[in-house]
Amino acid sequence: MQNERDDNRIKLSFPVNAAYVSSARLTASSIANRMSFDIDEIEDIKTAVSEACTYIIKALVSDARGNFEISFLLREDKETMDILITAPGSLSEASEDDIGLMMIQGMVDSFNLSGTGKDNIVVKMTKKHKASIFS
Repeated sequence: MQNERDDNRIKLSFPVNAAYVSSARLTASSIANRMSFDIDEIEDIKTAVSEACTYIIKALVSDARGNFEISFLLREDKETMDILITAPGSLSEASEDDIGLMMIQGMVDSFNLSGTGKDNIVVKMTKKHKASIFS
């Protein structure tokens, strides 16, 4: 994302706690609505963000502390969501066969999971407007 302007980027930080997943989901929905995604696209974005947050929170060992950051990059035809957890301690083994990850892949146009080593997991997702796909 080196060449992309950051003036249309929204960054939020939440405690590593499943109780805050609904706040991340609601924020993603609000942003997608503001960008004029249709209801089906908004539902896909909400579910993808929820599943990604849940996946990375579960991947942390139970005593992990810290925050996870969600970054939304807004462009005319798509919304890119980066979700990053950096927390002290180690991560448990993350399974890329997780059903939640498969769901995410079906709901967004691009998906990448990286950094599954010690101390962080990064999930990057992009959802394009349907209209831009068929243009």
